[in-house]
Amino acid sequence: MKPIESDDEVSDVDQECTVFCGVSYLGAQNIADPKSETDIQRIMKELSSMPENRDGIAVSISIPVCSQGLVVLYQADTNSVMTRYAVNRISFYARGAAGSPVASCFAFTWSHGETKESAVYRCHVFRCHIAEAVNQVSSCFAKAFERIPRSMASSLVGDLSAAPSMTGSLTEGLGPAAPPMQLMHVLECTVDIKETDAKGTFSHVPKERLGYKLRGGIDKQVTINVTQVTNNVQAEPDDPQSSYTGGLYIERCFGILLAPGRSVKHSDMQLLEMVSGSSGGSGCSVCALWNAGESALAAFNVASGDGAPAYMSLALDLVIRGIRDPLRLVIETPVKVYPPAERFWYYSKRPLVQQFYINLRESVDSLGQLQYEVASVETSGELDRSRLNLPLSLSSLLPSPLSAAPAPPSPSEPDSDGDEPLLSGTGEVSKDCGVDVLENWAQVLRNWIGPRPRALSQLVRVGVPEALRGEVWLRLAGVDQNDKLMETYRTLISKDCPFEAVIQRDIARTFPAHDFFREAGGLGQDSLLRMARAYAVYDVEVGYCQGLSFLAATLLLHMPEEQAFCLLVRLMYGYGLRELYKDGFEALYMRLHQLDRLMEEQLNDLRAHFQELGVEPHMFASQWFLTVFTARFPLPLVYHILDVFLLQGMDTLFQVSLALLSRARKDLLQHDFEGVLKYFRVTLPKKCRAEEASRQIVKLACSIKVKRLQKYQLEYEKFIKESAEKEKINVELERLKVINTQLQQEKDMFESQLKQTRSNLEEAQRESVHYAAVARDYREICARLDKQLHQMQDCVNSCVSCSVKLAQKDNKEEPEPKGEEKESSSDTEARLKQRVRDLELELAQVKLAHVQAQCSNQELSHQLNAALSEMQAAMNQKQSVTPWLVRTLGSIMEAAQNRPSFQTYLPNLNQEQQSPSLHRQGSFSNTQGQSHANLDRRVSEPYSPDVVRRKKDLNAKRHSMLVESNLSKEAKDLNRRSHDVTIVKNLSMG
Repeated sequence: MKPIESDDEVSDVDQECTVFCGVSYLGAQNIADPKSETDIQRIMKELSSMPENRDGIAVSISIPVCSQGLVVLYQADTNSVMTRYAVNRISFYARGAAGSPVASCFAFTWSHGETKESAVYRCHVFRCHIAEAVNQVSSCFAKAFERIPRSMASSLVGDLSAAPSMTGSLTEGLGPAAPPMQLMHVLECTVDIKETDAKGTFSHVPKERLGYKLRGGIDKQVTINVTQVTNNVQAEPDDPQSSYTGGLYIERCFGILLAPGRSVKHSDMQLLEMVSGSSGGSGCSVCALWNAGESALAAFNVASGDGAPAYMSLALDLVIRGIRDPLRLVIETPVKVYPPAERFWYYSKRPLVQQFYINLRESVDSLGQLQYEVASVETSGELDRSRLNLPLSLSSLLPSPLSAAPAPPSPSEPDSDGDEPLLSGTGEVSKDCGVDVLENWAQVLRNWIGPRPRALSQLVRVGVPEALRGEVWLRLAGVDQNDKLMETYRTLISKDCPFEAVIQRDIARTFPAHDFFREAGGLGQDSLLRMARAYAVYDVEVGYCQGLSFLAATLLLHMPEEQAFCLLVRLMYGYGLRELYKDGFEALYMRLHQLDRLMEEQLNDLRAHFQELGVEPHMFASQWFLTVFTARFPLPLVYHILDVFLLQGMDTLFQVSLALLSRARKDLLQHDFEGVLKYFRVTLPKKCRAEEASRQIVKLACSIKVKRLQKYQLEYEKFIKESAEKEKINVELERLKVINTQLQQEKDMFESQLKQTRSNLEEAQRESVHYAAVARDYREICARLDKQLHQMQDCVNSCVSCSVKLAQKDNKEEPEPKGEEKESSSDTEARLKQRVRDLELELAQVKLAHVQAQCSNQELSHQLNAALSEMQAAMNQKQSVTPWLVRTLGSIMEAAQNRPSFQTYLPNLNQEQQSPSLHRQGSFSNTQGQSHANLDRRVSEPYSPDVVRRKKDLNAKRHSMLVESNLSKEAKDLNRRSHDVTIVKNLSMG
């Protein structure tokens, strides 16, 4: 078994290298994923376990010290070259897992073949006779990958990573010193700044793409982390010397220096107070306190625009083992200073990341030990955090015939015919063009000075050559020279954009199938981000809408950012695309209506099928119009459509839409609703992948005549106007319905109040009848008492004994009666007086109750009048009163006028007040009996005539006074009651 030889002539190689003997070549196998360490480990186990590979082929392997060198295999016995492998074509290197049967093995993957079609990836496996030698081999491979000639070091951009994915599982050992040469190491610095907040803690300082946003006069905390990109193995704290196995060893750091401005002298930098720090191994971390009161840093306390610095310089001094002088890393970043009370509602907390390329020169001191000197320190500026985790390979940055060789296809490739939709940005456009076509275009471009040449239209419809598209597009749009707008673009990219979050989200989904936009944070995505942000700031009315990014990405593939922005502005303003995004997409709906009418005119059966299924034009054509077919379709068709669109304008959208529908008509007629939508989303774009299909579609589109667009526009505007009027009528109708509902509720409320008022009136009438009966009973009682009193007086007058006794008492001629008779007479008189007082008290209470009843009656009359007023107002508002309501109100007024009069009733008397009166009424017979008995006793008693006469006169006087008092009070009550009735009547009539 021999290793695969290259097609070149095998000869000795003159290069700086390290040669390892005692190595066996175990063979090679094809590998699907050349960067899969799992597959490489599996192949190593399979080849090492084969019986025929127990010894393998004894070889010596030469590993270069430069990535432009060759890995050479020599025969162990003859020392002749067997084969060689270019380092820049090695995709991945791995060594066997420690403690496994393949711990002494190592392998690398290499691409065989000189073209993309013939490229085959194979994994070559080797085994060291001494297992410990694998560490030295791995170290040499790592140095070969990371050591780049000085001429290349300055040309590398910020996305260079000297720890590429092809050194995936290296655990290098410190091998023997290589010959003197230049080495390059990459250190990555991460800066994080925090400032004190109201809670006394530290919070992140806002960090945007254009620098930090600092608040002046506030203490801050600066943290810098340094890691070695070329070797991510960290040193163990117990024994760093034994565990650290390669790269630069950072022993310690002195602290953080800070100064305003750029290119600052060492003497002008201020050392910050160190809070914490750790070092040892391939990285270090330093945290320092930024005191805002330091006089050297007072410039950071002034708000921007008032002489504040536009830049800030941070420096960190590192002591690295093997390097005599400390290494200084200087970070310069833009800053903007705000007042201390400034509040930031939205900001990013991402740290500042910057890589430094340390070029070291090896030298040997007088003792023969290897030393290093810093030849130069270069930096690429700030890096995006999202780009740091991407697997990079130096081979992709070095020239190679197969540097762009594709990986083996996977089932998820966009060219597959599965159910997945075609990714945007799919397809390759051929740059081949016939000589006659180029001559025709050259002649047209030479003659194209003012207006468009006559031959231009035909050439554009056939298709603009890919090499000329950028220039032709600019000239078709008339923006080939617009220096003022380009200068405006350079200003706009520095302004804040309110749509930053939405744009960031859409950038990653724009043309993911194209290499230029595939890499997160790469050149394509950065350019697209700046362009989208600039247009959002430029066009305040539209801002940013989904779909603009696809059109902008298409333009960026053919011209620089400034020209692409100018062309995008021209497309939006000059070609009417901007109107599609305005006013709630009203113009877009008008265009879709025009497309629907064109389908009715030219594709009537397909439109009828869509109407039957419920498929409307906006379901499939909205994205076509908003993105000019750039979001779904392959690039050859997209470019050709833009050629014609820039030539003709908005009519191209209708022509291409009708052409696509015409080609897919038979297929669409056979699908249901879901099938139609899936066909537009998946099948139709895949049917347009071939360039020939794209040419046929555009050719068919150019042959379609789209007329009556103005008529359809007027028709749509009329329809919209009528719809607006109908909507206005519907809104008014809904408003009247709401008012009617409210009036109905008020009517129900008034009816319930009227019902309640009626019930209260009936209750008052019942109480009036009751208390009138009570008053009548009391009158009868008073009449009977008066009658009894007169009878008693007559009896006393007719009794001789009583007259004699009364006369004797008056004349005092007769001796005083005996004690018992005198006591009996005084008791009778006292009882009669007490009875008179009780009757007077009851009469007063009855009159008081009568007054209270009148007050209650008047209150009810007022309530009735208020209810009648509210009902009258409601009837005036509705301008219609039902007959039954009139009759009801008439009956209430009649009842109020004709209700029966009464003397008195007791609505507010409690049970204790009523029961004695009723008891007295009920027990009148007993009282009468007792009074008769007393009278009999009094009559039987002897009175003198004078006494009888005096008593008679006194009783007559009392009776006349009582009658006059009752008559006067009854007259007053009658007058008051008649006055109340008059008031109630007036209120009822009013």
